[in-house]
Amino acid sequence: MGVANKIARLIGPAVLPKISYYRKTVDSYTKYFVSEKVEKKTVLYESRDGKSLTDSPFAIFEYLLSVDPEQEYTHIWSVTESSEMEKVRELYKSKKNVIFVIRNSDEYLKWLTKAEFLINNSTFQPFVTIKDEQTYINTWHGTPLKTMGFDIPGNPANAKNVVRNFFMADYLISPNPHTTEMFVKNYRLNENYTGQIIESGYPRIDQTFHENKDDLLKMLFDFNVSLDLGKKIILYTPTFKGADLSVSDGEIAQIHQEMSLVRERFGEEYNVLVKVHPFIYDQAKKYVPLREFLIPDIIDTNKLLGIVDCLITDYSSIFFDYLVTDKPILFYCWDDDLYSNKRGKYFEYDELPGPVAFNIDELITKLEHLDEQQEIYKANYKLCKEKFVPYDDGQVTARVVEIIFNKETLLGVKVIQPTSCKKRLLIYPGGMRSNGITSSFLSLVQSINYEEYDVVCLLDNIRALDQIKNVADIPKNVSLLFRFDISNFTAKEYYQDMHIHLKGVKKGKEDKYPNEIYERDVRRLLGKQRFDVAIDFSGYSLHWGKIILASKADRHVCYLHSDMMLDMEREVNGRKIHKINLQGVFSVYNRYDGLVSVSEVMKEINQEKLAQYADRSKFTYADNTINPKKILEGTKEEKIIEVKDTEFFFRDGHINNLEKTIKLRSSRPDMVLGNVDKKELRDPHVDVLGKFEYNEILYYKISQNHQYLGWVEASGVEVDSVKILSKNKVSYFGKLNTSAADYFYTEPLGLAESYPLSKAGLYRNIYVSITDEVVTQTGISVRVMLKGNDLGWLPKGKITFSKKLNWTKTKEPSFKVKLLRAFALSANHLEKRYQMKRLKDTPLKKEWLAAYYENKNKTSLKGYLLPIENENYKELGVFQSIYVQSLATTLNGRWYEIMDDSGKTYFVKEEAISIKSFSEETVMTEKEVFKTATFKKIETVVFSTLLEAIDKKGTVVTSLDSVTVTKEIKTSENNIFYEVKWEDKFLFVEQASLNIMRGEGILNAKDEIIPYPDQDKVNIVTVGRLSQEKNQIVLIEAFVEFQKNQPNSHLYIIGAGPEGNNLQNKIQELGMSDYIELLGQVYNPFEFIKRCDIFALTSLYEGQSLVLIEALTLGMKCVSTDIPACRLVLKDGAYGLISETNDAYGVAQSLTEMINKEQRFETFDPYAYNQEAIKMFYQTLTSLK
Repeated sequence: MGVANKIARLIGPAVLPKISYYRKTVDSYTKYFVSEKVEKKTVLYESRDGKSLTDSPFAIFEYLLSVDPEQEYTHIWSVTESSEMEKVRELYKSKKNVIFVIRNSDEYLKWLTKAEFLINNSTFQPFVTIKDEQTYINTWHGTPLKTMGFDIPGNPANAKNVVRNFFMADYLISPNPHTTEMFVKNYRLNENYTGQIIESGYPRIDQTFHENKDDLLKMLFDFNVSLDLGKKIILYTPTFKGADLSVSDGEIAQIHQEMSLVRERFGEEYNVLVKVHPFIYDQAKKYVPLREFLIPDIIDTNKLLGIVDCLITDYSSIFFDYLVTDKPILFYCWDDDLYSNKRGKYFEYDELPGPVAFNIDELITKLEHLDEQQEIYKANYKLCKEKFVPYDDGQVTARVVEIIFNKETLLGVKVIQPTSCKKRLLIYPGGMRSNGITSSFLSLVQSINYEEYDVVCLLDNIRALDQIKNVADIPKNVSLLFRFDISNFTAKEYYQDMHIHLKGVKKGKEDKYPNEIYERDVRRLLGKQRFDVAIDFSGYSLHWGKIILASKADRHVCYLHSDMMLDMEREVNGRKIHKINLQGVFSVYNRYDGLVSVSEVMKEINQEKLAQYADRSKFTYADNTINPKKILEGTKEEKIIEVKDTEFFFRDGHINNLEKTIKLRSSRPDMVLGNVDKKELRDPHVDVLGKFEYNEILYYKISQNHQYLGWVEASGVEVDSVKILSKNKVSYFGKLNTSAADYFYTEPLGLAESYPLSKAGLYRNIYVSITDEVVTQTGISVRVMLKGNDLGWLPKGKITFSKKLNWTKTKEPSFKVKLLRAFALSANHLEKRYQMKRLKDTPLKKEWLAAYYENKNKTSLKGYLLPIENENYKELGVFQSIYVQSLATTLNGRWYEIMDDSGKTYFVKEEAISIKSFSEETVMTEKEVFKTATFKKIETVVFSTLLEAIDKKGTVVTSLDSVTVTKEIKTSENNIFYEVKWEDKFLFVEQASLNIMRGEGILNAKDEIIPYPDQDKVNIVTVGRLSQEKNQIVLIEAFVEFQKNQPNSHLYIIGAGPEGNNLQNKIQELGMSDYIELLGQVYNPFEFIKRCDIFALTSLYEGQSLVLIEALTLGMKCVSTDIPACRLVLKDGAYGLISETNDAYGVAQSLTEMINKEQRFETFDPYAYNQEAIKMFYQTLTSLK
């Protein structure tokens, strides 16, 4: 570690709380957590992140006040500052036992650590930790209509803080069985939840039953809500649908405009009021025309529902609460087709307790016939009441208080208590990237008997696609929790932790190991849970080892997946990547109750080499489990039902012909519900909101003057390019929260001239300056500056802004803010030196060319993976024509970004090539392919010759049902043509006219289709991480020798890793590109492996070769180098061939022998193997001392 990094580590814990508002908050909270004692009969309430006194926390608060005339309880409300909140606080000014604390203030943080009861209707922040003496009640905030928890498509880690809060809670309040199922199944609390679920109704709904409405009406008048007491009330409650917390002024304007139309039609009879979601309330109240009809967010929704005569909502769960009134509910779902498929719903339209309208005309029509609609939906309404509000009788709060505060057992009240007598396991599985440890873990949890074991899996804060896919394979019986956010350490404790991380635990100084701080962090992550056994299944991270060792478990276990001492010395690109971590891991081995190797031979090796770190008796072993059913049957492809989403598409549009009436569909064209109407528009301008293709016709979703109209065929609308709505010079400062998939762009995102510039993921957690902010129809983009260099544009959401580094009353930052920013920038140079070095090879400007060119320079080109001149280049050869993607400008000069025939990009110096545009369209590449395709339209343009295709001189003919594609041709104009077999002749068609059907094969991680092996060839396959210890280089060299005698042969290498480029270069150097393929990472490779002839493994060492066991399961002929783990798996050659020497010659000889000589091997029984392996796992757990 360099001197600068050491300095950064030393000053970081002391400096960060001064720079970061959040770090200071966590630092203060942690100190109070340690110092403050819990005070009896104190209750802290938080609703909607402190924005209001509402919901079930408010119902419990009011009830406790009413039954506690002696004021024995002290009530503390978490609030944010606002003029509306001041009015509410004023109502309790005379109550000496009611305290208001500003959220995140010191007083708030103190009360979080010392209040006896904590009540929240959502979630506490990630640093909040519940002490043994505290009781946490989570009331949640609604019966779910939209999918929740791990049912939501995408990254399961998005639910991390919600599921953490649920596991922390001593009580969960559920209004009905459906919500209980949400807790238990959708958030996978399963039988691991150790608190109690009170399924007895919602305390908040009691407020709807209250007959005294005077206080509520007075408050509405105090807030200047336009209300005529002589009229009934219609309330419109659109929910919040955004993925982020931004919402456009146009959306607010639409809410107002459409309700104005309702008010215009029904204003003589009804007050038409609006209540928006808390996330958009601050923006909504700024919209002056809406203000007098807008219900203040501070008003309790359930009290309000008590005076409402008709509810209009979309897919907000508010309608469940309103069922107790027996009054009409209408669903206005104008934008459902933009969101429902992305998020998902638990109920279909025909199950709802009221009619659905898809545009404002339909809504008004249904309101005009409200009595008829009520009669039509009477049965649905009754069923919904029975299902969703079966317990709500106005007395729910009293029951909840009796159970929790008075510890009473009430007959007839459903309380779900933990009753499981199973053994409880906590497992950290590793990073869940696609590798052997992940495969082994997944097989294990797929094999465990859940009649006897409850399992909690503690995961990292996953982001990568392969992590998400792998987590999806964890059985639903397993509860998921995540390690995220920063640890609750004080500055002093950070230094203690740093010392352990860098130095490990020294012999004789075990008492210096700060286990108590790790126990506190585990309490933050896992709540009050206890386990029988806690397992570090990865075994490579001291950080995770500390967490597992600090968990409340009777026994602690660490897995050893390899020759750990040898792995510690392993190098990748000249670095011993495991050195520091494994030195630390070894130093805590003595704290574990068991050290489990994955094979008997590896147990003996580790026991011998690691004897200085732990008693020999702690070393044991359990073979890796497998999932025979998945290996043997999981290769069958499931029928994929494609669910199409509406594409968000925000543009200005113009109706082509105002003289004609346009046909409008109120709902998306593929939906059964909704109406089709013809409409005359006087104004040609429309706002385009989305697009969708159905039956080969493109449709646009349009609105006009902030009123949604419907779906119209795209042929009738001319769409403008994305336009800039506003530009501002700013002086922001923040940290990049980018991921590997994020790029800087040449211009604000969405603009026609915006292209990817460089990888923004490389600069994750770097502090940057923001100088410009641009709002377009597709979102907000900001210009990112680093060390005075313009890195390009990013979405604003990719920046994390600190209040301390941005708060200023003037446009320019104050001296104090500038000083704090300077501190933050020093962290860039000290802690992120590697990323800062990347500035030299980061493109700061790009001229986008994306075309083929003639190259006048006839010298061989040197291609660099990055635009920086060094020894790591590849001789690309001479190019007469070349595909140039861009001309990039860096601090090192100007570079062309070129692409070779395989699609791989390289940078070459600008002066290395001399390019000229082609004078006429020319064929650049011709590639033989074999694909099946169908035609997009009934009629197709075909060309007799390639020249005709280039000249666009074709003939319109009736399309065939399908054709075989035999060639793919690319031209200098980036046009792609296919040669197709048309009955008894060959013709050419444009790429755009065909739908290419997926051929037989597998998909790799890049979504590339890899055709299955040619069965007329001898096919050899290997699977594994592309790293030095897997030694694929020897297999490549061995195959070269093998291929001399078996020219009709092919080698497939499945996997990814740091050696990928070296292996590819070796293949090209040997001239074997046509015979050896690197397929990349493949999620499910078994069907591909099964179609090959030989499985070969050339590892230098293994813990226990899982891929070799999987190959045996598939019945493959197996060849392996002679290493202890593989000799054990192959049973000394009974199951496969073991090479006589572990070099290329020895492996080549074994491959030749396997093909040329008839071999008789014993049959491997995967089911018997796995039964024994899982038995060994159970025995390991029970034998721990």
